[in-house]
Amino acid sequence: MSEHKEGMMQPGPEFLERAKLFADTVACNRVDRICASPMIMYLPIYMYGGVTVRDVMMDYSKAQDCFIKYHQEFQPDMGWGPQAIYPGAALDGLDCQYIRWPGKQIEDVNAAFQVVDREEGYMTPDEYLEYAEDPSGFIMRKILPRHYSALKGLEMADFSNLIWQGGLYGMIPFALPPVRQAFEALSAAGGQMMKMAEDGGKLMGILAGMGFPSACDQGFCAPFDVFNDTLRGFMNTTMDVIEYPDELLVALEACTKIQVRSIKQQFARSPWMKTGIFFLHNGFDSFMSREDFETFYWPGLLACVNAVIECGGIPNIYVEDCYDSKMDILARDLPAGKCIVTLINCNVEKAKNLFAGKVCLSGGVDGVLLEHGSKEDVIKNVKAAIDLWAPGGGYFLNCDVSLDHAKPENLHALFETARTYIKY
Repeated sequence: MSEHKEGMMQPGPEFLERAKLFADTVACNRVDRICASPMIMYLPIYMYGGVTVRDVMMDYSKAQDCFIKYHQEFQPDMGWGPQAIYPGAALDGLDCQYIRWPGKQIEDVNAAFQVVDREEGYMTPDEYLEYAEDPSGFIMRKILPRHYSALKGLEMADFSNLIWQGGLYGMIPFALPPVRQAFEALSAAGGQMMKMAEDGGKLMGILAGMGFPSACDQGFCAPFDVFNDTLRGFMNTTMDVIEYPDELLVALEACTKIQVRSIKQQFARSPWMKTGIFFLHNGFDSFMSREDFETFYWPGLLACVNAVIECGGIPNIYVEDCYDSKMDILARDLPAGKCIVTLINCNVEKAKNLFAGKVCLSGGVDGVLLEHGSKEDVIKNVKAAIDLWAPGGGYFLNCDVSLDHAKPENLHALFETARTYIKY
């Protein structure tokens, strides 16, 4: 989700005002109004039309007009761009096998992408230790050829022994057509991703010039979810906690080092970066016990969260389902006034008791109401959320979904209520 901030202008008074409101909210300081900016993904595309999800996946620049219109009309406190939408041009060129996207495997050009969770194409349980021994080589020779058909030739590429005269014979495979084609595909995909990054960065620069600080400069990943999402698969990794715990732990230790290093490199390359989101995909109560969470999930995630904070960033820990049995672990270990926890399907009263005055909480608005409810329903919901979540400071008004559909009058009601209604 990272991108170059092209088109950035000197921050104006609206930008500075919103940035201060956000900073005070994260620090759990007293504020004069609620900071409100629900997470959006496809909403501007569906609301204003003119382009399809497929169009934006293939070219981020086509999202510019509809995202600008959204921010102009509703005036959220933070800016959202299209960078969470998968980059279709690179996926097409690499012949991606583990994701389905609109206009390709999915006929509807306005559908969401899908990640295919299956055994084929992922690493096997006996490969955890191989990954831990040489993560870069393993991903190059094993994972990339399985995920992307255009990179099949990388199975023959090996840099590990190209360090002495005799070892130079190891360069011979790089002259073979499959390997050359794989590197050409990588170069082409890199060019496509550079354009996507520049287009996304240009839009975020425009929004900053309009007075909207970025709600998310980068997306980050818990080390457990590296395996859960892409390397091993959701169901496989869940079962490996029981069947291959020692091997998984060794691999998680290696992955955590890589993730922390990557976070620090990203902040060093992009000093303007400030905000980032960790989407937690498998630590929730229905899939993982408290004990397993503390053993397998939380240590790596906490190391990454602390790395973001160490670099001066603000991590948003987005829990995608109930974390009631683990809420005290987060409250125990997260530093005060440095991060956001976005709650979905959690016991808010319990969360407020644990986090009040320490960690900013995000959530509270029913996304279904915005799409199907009345204006009065939305006003009532927003007021109730502020009454419950805001006392003591540290409340960022958000929805319980990444917002794709909403009635315009309901969104206006949400923002107007947030600006004018506050209780301490």
